[in-house]
Amino acid sequence: MAPALICAIIGIALGSGTDGAIETADMIVLDDSFSSIVSGVKEGRGAYSNIRKVSYMLLSCGLAEVLFFCLSIFFELPMPLVAIQLLWLNIVTDGLQDFALSFEPTEDKVMEEKPRKTSDSLFNKELLIEVLISGLTMGIIVFMVWNNLLKNGMDVNVARGYIMALMVFMQNIHVLNCRSEKTSAFKMSLKKNLWIPVVIVGSIILQIIVMENDVLSSFLKTSSVPFINMVELLGFSLIILLVVEIYKIFKRKKRSI
Repeated sequence: MAPALICAIIGIALGSGTDGAIETADMIVLDDSFSSIVSGVKEGRGAYSNIRKVSYMLLSCGLAEVLFFCLSIFFELPMPLVAIQLLWLNIVTDGLQDFALSFEPTEDKVMEEKPRKTSDSLFNKELLIEVLISGLTMGIIVFMVWNNLLKNGMDVNVARGYIMALMVFMQNIHVLNCRSEKTSAFKMSLKKNLWIPVVIVGSIILQIIVMENDVLSSFLKTSSVPFINMVELLGFSLIILLVVEIYKIFKRKKRSI
């Protein structure tokens, strides 16, 4: 029994099995019920999926930040954000949103997916394409807004306040995309993961407090953004939701062929 368990990709032993089998096995079914293996596989797939979601969020937002900085350098524009502002964004967006995504429940059709090879990488072609599409979209949008603000004669420090607000809005919208790589964000109930709306509302409130409080705005070198302009920035942020939804539609059609 022990040699067979060692040779198996995943050696499974029952809790009532021999000491040799239990010590050798990769997985031990404590309740002696083989149906528990199905639950274990589902739980594992859910954990794997959430790791991909968090990676998707982090990599795409990171790519967007790198892109609009590089474009600004290439077109000889001032830096869109200073170091302290980038650090703030990493706390109020990436950190909070990734925390919320880790609590996503296992998707309904996860057991219908084909088993993955043990040699398959987490960062496969599909994930890389998703990161590129969303990262490039966000980066280009931010750069276009930044370029437009400066062309209209806005002070650099004031314009940075706009860019910070835009990034907070956009990354909060993008977290809705990251909840599933296949299912539309409009079909996923927020009730299944209440951390998502809490984090979205909380991070936006934090950003508004920072912009409106003189001490905090001075520390983060930002400024207040008028309400009408906030609505405009929110409108620009919705583009990332539209782009990813279109990509998901094409991906679902491709799978159905």
